Amino acid sequence: MKPLVTVVIVFLMCRTLPAAQGQPQASTSVQAMPLCAVIADAAKYDGKEVVVSGLYRMVIHGAILMDRSCSKTDVNLREAPAYKANKQASALLRSLTKKDQFQPVDVVFRGILRVAHEGQCFGQICAPYEIETSALVTARAAPPESGGKPR
Repeated sequence: MKPLVTVVIVFLMCRTLPAAQGQPQASTSVQAMPLCAVIADAAKYDGKEVVVSGLYRMVIHGAILMDRSCSKTDVNLREAPAYKANKQASALLRSLTKKDQFQPVDVVFRGILRVAHEGQCFGQICAPYEIETSALVTARAAPPESGGKPR
């Protein structure tokens, strides 16, 4: 009887573990919204957690998230106290910005979106939006701008 119970337990573990391990990655990529989509409906997301994709770029005293599809909508980035980064994504981000710190990097962040109200703005660029990032989910080299030279 014991061998049968052991086989059943091992079978169930093998069947459920891969699904549980794959779920967060799949749901994160499915749930990541382009920055332009979040900004287009910013009032809906104000003060709420979002998973957003865009181009990360360092600025003199911080970092911004931008999207080439909706220019001039730069979002100030600020790390939350409990910020956590995917180790591979963080290493890639560092390596891509090592030679040119202002090079944009394609990223997905999780964080709280904040919308500036009358008389407010965020960061050194006085942005109308800010994301208090709680996690760097993914990073990869950004594709070159169309019409421009690859970096």
